[in-house]
Amino acid sequence: MPIYWMKATDVYPDGGYDETNFMAFDPDVLFPRFHMTEEDETIGSVHLIRGGPQDGRWHWSMTVSLPGPYYSAQTSGTEAARGGAARKVIEAYRHYLSTRPEQYPRN
Repeated sequence: MPIYWMKATDVYPDGGYDETNFMAFDPDVLFPRFHMTEEDETIGSVHLIRGGPQDGRWHWSMTVSLPGPYYSAQTSGTEAARGGAARKVIEAYRHYLSTRPEQYPRN
């Protein structure tokens, strides 16, 4: 199954997120568990910036953090459109996984 996106309000109904927050999940990779859960792995997020000099742009962030060497490539930024921000999350995530010394099992 490919990476998929959900509204943060659907994932965390009481989390205080607005309708422009989206979370990405990778159901095919199993990471080390630090908490008990059977859910797919959250890999990143995007949200619409409101106000300030970046108003109307989409912020993106790859949120996975795994053991291994320091990862110095970009893990967040802004894009003009939601689709571009989503592509940046996936691109950063896939590159990040390729740099980890351990390969994580796929479901």
